[in-house]
Amino acid sequence: MAPSFDERRRSWGLYVWNSNGDGDGRFIRVLDYVTDAAGHGRYEWVMHARWWDRPTNPNADDPKTFYRREFRRVMADSPSDFRFLQWTPCLDRPDHPTVNFFQSGLHATEPPLYEIIDTPAQSAEELPHILTRGFQYSGYPTEKILLLFAGSGDSSDAAVLKRDMVTIHNGMLTLNEGAPHSVPQVKLKNRNIHIIHGWHGNGQRYVYDQPTLPPSNSSVLIKTLQELAQAYMQWYIRKERLRNSNEYMHSAGAILEQAFSKPENLNEYLDVSPSSQDLCRLQTALKATIRSNTDDISAIIYDLLKQDDDVMTAFRQQATVALEDEFNVHKRKLRTQLDDLREQRKQQTKTVQQLTQQVRELDEQLQQKQRAIRDMQAELELQEEVQQQSLQELEENVALKLGLQQIVRHNDAMLQQMASQRAASTDANERLRSAPMMAQTSVHAADDARHALAQNLQALGCAFTTKRSRNSKCLTDFAMQLCRTLQTTRLLAVDSVHVPAVANALAFALAGVPAQHMGMPVDFSDFSALETFLKESASPVIVLDNVFDTVNESLLFALNRCNPGDAIVVLPIGSLANLRLVAPEVWQRIFFVPTAGMIELPVSHTPTLYKAVQPLTHEDADTDTVVAQLSALQPTASLTATAMVTPATIMAFGHGMTAAREWVMPHLCVEMYAYNGFEAADALCRHRSNATIADKLVALINRIDHGSPAC
Repeated sequence: MAPSFDERRRSWGLYVWNSNGDGDGRFIRVLDYVTDAAGHGRYEWVMHARWWDRPTNPNADDPKTFYRREFRRVMADSPSDFRFLQWTPCLDRPDHPTVNFFQSGLHATEPPLYEIIDTPAQSAEELPHILTRGFQYSGYPTEKILLLFAGSGDSSDAAVLKRDMVTIHNGMLTLNEGAPHSVPQVKLKNRNIHIIHGWHGNGQRYVYDQPTLPPSNSSVLIKTLQELAQAYMQWYIRKERLRNSNEYMHSAGAILEQAFSKPENLNEYLDVSPSSQDLCRLQTALKATIRSNTDDISAIIYDLLKQDDDVMTAFRQQATVALEDEFNVHKRKLRTQLDDLREQRKQQTKTVQQLTQQVRELDEQLQQKQRAIRDMQAELELQEEVQQQSLQELEENVALKLGLQQIVRHNDAMLQQMASQRAASTDANERLRSAPMMAQTSVHAADDARHALAQNLQALGCAFTTKRSRNSKCLTDFAMQLCRTLQTTRLLAVDSVHVPAVANALAFALAGVPAQHMGMPVDFSDFSALETFLKESASPVIVLDNVFDTVNESLLFALNRCNPGDAIVVLPIGSLANLRLVAPEVWQRIFFVPTAGMIELPVSHTPTLYKAVQPLTHEDADTDTVVAQLSALQPTASLTATAMVTPATIMAFGHGMTAAREWVMPHLCVEMYAYNGFEAADALCRHRSNATIADKLVALINRIDHGSPAC
């Protein structure tokens, strides 16, 4: 039976860094660890042959890789590329399971994993020399490693080493000096050895697919006989010194000869009985060490003599007597030189005192000059600051006056145009008249609001790219984020170019009717009538024109305070430059919908649209999740908590995913500009966490600040 989606799975993964050098990576899912009813664990080989290919039909129970942004920081300092992971399948994103490092506890421990490293050695005799010279290896192995050195038929021989017995530097693996002379030897079945390929098949690693090793009945040497002979010689001399007197130790030659003439000593050192062939080879190496390496033997004997306190004391006494007369003569010479130096020091001291006094006088003059310079610099900086502030105020006043003049002229024209309409009727409800934004068309059923909205956007010509396969995914993501936003607020600010398509697609998806729109008078103040109109509208989506373009802040604040029920209010933005004149507090409930990159292609006058079978029900966000997302945003955007509640709530519905963060970031940039100005907003756009969307954010801020066209 297939496991449930809330069951945690455990797997071994190999971390591979991305081949493009961006400093990120992911885990390849290699082995699953499963247990039977009795609690006995075993491994199952699950690695996909071409794990780097994007899955066409991802299976939540069988992901190829594991990814989490925090992994790269941990793996940068990890002693091994292999980690034991626990994960849970994700139905919404089958190829992105929820994953974390396995935490060992009282009732759960990490099973062992063995990496297999293939060495150039073809026999046990070649292995020590290969390890001494080193061979190519790249990576960080498991805690225990298996070194292959021979094989026949369906099995291979391997040496079992610990990770701290080897050194890996500049792509070369060598043996540590502190490693033992021999290690256990095991025989592996070739069917239990598996290959892990790197990116696009480049590079390979090997693992053993069993949690336990076969029993070891023998050992294999990993150090050369020369190293073993030298170490054995030092051990034997230390042992004989403790057992015999100092007079016996003076006969170093006899001791060294006995070191290789008594096999029982070698048995004691190795803790095993070597074969006659191995014994003969080792004795040959010992003889070569004793008879041809005089310097090495001298060093061995000298190290032993240094440990004898009596011998070293006698050496020091003899050296002291021989050098006493010479020391006295040298002492008298040094005293004469010392008297001369004292006289010279007196003269130099007097000269230094005179020079010190001159330095003090010059230093006082220098400090006076420096104080005068600092005073002049401070005065100059103050003048420059006042000048800069005056220029900035002048520039802002000019821009504000030009904007206000344009608004006044526009408002006067609209007031004159509507004077006759207001005179004809004093009833405020008659002034609130809306019209459909398109004709009614045929409607088909869709599963939910998200799918209906995505299909309607495509039917109305909306596109983010000319590639149909990628465009469908982009529209689906846009629809998903917009539905999550409607769970938080029903007030949307949209670029006026895309208002008809977005509003109609949303209205048909929710109610199967077109959106309504109406122009708001400049002097409109009957907000209770507007609230009643919104609640009684036949369409769930109402577009209110002339709000941002006339900088009608009283209406914007009224919309922040009112309760439109299920109605969705869309506020077109004709010119982003007008946002400079809007108070920043209006953005606390009005959300700026990001449409950068969206284009609209020609479509039929009577497109077939879709209505959701299941209505878009309101869900309450989890308070703890909203607070967590608010805390995650604060280090990036230095805004008040009140200003970031709406973006944090949207991210809570999006589970804090990267797509949800990129969706709310344009809104945060607009808020940052409104609160703190262009420089703060530009710094937020270029923050390292916004690297993938920095160009779009910078283009948005430039349109607000300079009125430049969209990119």
